[in-house]
Amino acid sequence: HHDDFYTSPTIRAWYKDWITHLLTRVNPLTGIAYKDDPTVMAWELANEPRCKGSGVYPTSPSCSTTTLTAWADEMSRHVKSVDRRHLVSAGDEGFYCRPGGADFTEDCSEGVDTLALARLPKIDVMSLHLYPDHWGKDAAWGVTWIRRHLADARSVGKPVVLGEFGLLDKATRNPVYRRWMDAFVQGGGSGLAYWMLAGTQDDGALYPDYDGFTVYCPSPVCRTVTNASAELRGRPPLFPPVADHDTATTEHGTPVTLRVTANDLAYGGRIRTGSLDLDPAAAGRQSSLATAQGAFAADGGAVTFTPAEGFSGRASASYTVRDTLLRLSNAATITVIVKPDPGAAVKLFSFEDGPQGWAAGNWQQDAGTVTSSADYASDGERGLRVDATGGGWFGAALPEPVDLSGRSALAYELKSLDAGTSTSVAFQTGAGYTWCQSTWGYQNPGTTATVRIDLLSGLSCAHEDLADVRGIYVWVSPGAFHLDAVRAE
Repeated sequence: HHDDFYTSPTIRAWYKDWITHLLTRVNPLTGIAYKDDPTVMAWELANEPRCKGSGVYPTSPSCSTTTLTAWADEMSRHVKSVDRRHLVSAGDEGFYCRPGGADFTEDCSEGVDTLALARLPKIDVMSLHLYPDHWGKDAAWGVTWIRRHLADARSVGKPVVLGEFGLLDKATRNPVYRRWMDAFVQGGGSGLAYWMLAGTQDDGALYPDYDGFTVYCPSPVCRTVTNASAELRGRPPLFPPVADHDTATTEHGTPVTLRVTANDLAYGGRIRTGSLDLDPAAAGRQSSLATAQGAFAADGGAVTFTPAEGFSGRASASYTVRDTLLRLSNAATITVIVKPDPGAAVKLFSFEDGPQGWAAGNWQQDAGTVTSSADYASDGERGLRVDATGGGWFGAALPEPVDLSGRSALAYELKSLDAGTSTSVAFQTGAGYTWCQSTWGYQNPGTTATVRIDLLSGLSCAHEDLADVRGIYVWVSPGAFHLDAVRAE
């Protein structure tokens, strides 16, 4: 059972040995043991401990809040016996154990009693996480959840850290995070960390947004979290406004209007919608912007984009706003996805401006690398070279979900050099990034051909699952290959 981790004497001894090994290990770069390292704030006993886990092992009938609380008491005492310099937290999600609780967040069913954990003598910090999307809650409930834990932490007499929080809806994420963090900071919270911060990988591509919660820095959301961090340190909330990115999708040849200031934030004032500037680099305020993709026009806090004739793809513009104190915001991006003509192929990756996020799937070891290349291009001047050392899945998360349920095939151009390769395509679909894979094919060495994947009958998922494609990966066997023009037909 999963909860054998908490009860088996052998496993508990292994875990304590591992804790001792970790805490006494000397960092070869600093010469400091982890137990003595001042850059470490606290140790968490586990990440989101529950009676059940995310793996294949079931929960035993005997697992309860007593099981986890006794384990946390034993392990926190062991940590303190090795390291008395650092704080210790259970790392739990903050679930309650209340008779008659409405659901798993408070009915004891997950084996978590956050109050009992926080009251343990060797636990220094109360823990909570916040994921309304995964817990069947809404964003407003999150404020109540935070305030409840702040009050309970005061009654227990310990600080509280909001160790993880996330919201999937990017359109409302920034103002929601602001409300959550305001409630936490103003209520006396001690520290917070959102899930998740990501940046650039070694190949220059952004780390893929696998779970939908990823925030990159710099970005508007990162700026908002930075402001909350400054408030935690005692700085007055007198920040410039934060303009947030906005995205919309429209049918081919159809104008679309975005309420771009609806998710912008002001501190100590209000957003002046009439100050919206569509070309921050130009002198003065620009209420319109013409691009090769189409025309943007501002009216108060709304922006209407009219696609150019025949255009499909991604169009973007930057904008700034001011607040009523005349402070200028950051530049945010308006992105409009214009769907292709229903009768035309959908170009997903052209590689004309680089790898476009492609890399070996990060769950693999030594699969290989990708580079932009002018050595082969079936359409345009550049393609993608894949040097597969161990071989594996290569691909990228899509900037926005794509509906391929109306398409019959996915195709790409493939040039093999000295080695041949198996060919297969996998899609990550839906909010859970469910894996959907095609059947296998093969391309001989020294050939150039179109790989065409049947989307109607050759997949491990239902065709309707392709209505929400989040990522695309192709299999490449060991060797060197060139890819180009990944498209849906």
